[in-house]
Amino acid sequence: MIKLVIFDLDNTLFDTYSQLGIKVLDKMIKRMKKAGLTEKQEKLLREKYITTGFRILAKQLGLSDEIKHLGMDTYKETDLSDIKPYDDVSLIKDFKQKKVLVTSGTKEVQFNKVRILGMQDLFDEILIDESSNPENKQRIFSEIVEKYNLKPEEVMILGDNAESEISAGNNLGMITVQMLRRDFLKGKADYYVKNLYEVKKILEEMK
Repeated sequence: MIKLVIFDLDNTLFDTYSQLGIKVLDKMIKRMKKAGLTEKQEKLLREKYITTGFRILAKQLGLSDEIKHLGMDTYKETDLSDIKPYDDVSLIKDFKQKKVLVTSGTKEVQFNKVRILGMQDLFDEILIDESSNPENKQRIFSEIVEKYNLKPEEVMILGDNAESEISAGNNLGMITVQMLRRDFLKGKADYYVKNLYEVKKILEEMK
């Protein structure tokens, strides 16, 4: 029986790529190229940006501190006022389990997203992972299990990123559900869904 659901935010509960990513990516790259961003780094950045946070990408691509800070500053300046959640997010309030939101990025930006999206009251706890290491999710998930005195198999992980939250959940023996609202890289998960209606059905069937 699932007693707690850990939710990802970006591209799981709102369309980050369409609402923010496309809008800001060209601005970021334009600024970073002036500071030395190479064509190869630009190509990889454009390919991976849909599924991977900029802080993690900056580390993977070996960006200099100057280029990294230019990218992050550009993202922080982005107007968030028009972002909207996916239409099915209101279903979360009907989930009977404990609910924790774990999202990666800059604390100020991520909390602003949650506030503007009107999600702050949907969760029992909201945690921001500011590290640039996707493996840090595993540590955070372990701490959540310990805090709520649960077994790993009593926790469901819901997210889009196969290499981050889904991988971490698998390593810990949790129930993993990959959200495929877009054609993301399909990883190894226990379930694959396209919306929260399917997640709700899975939870009901697992009672």
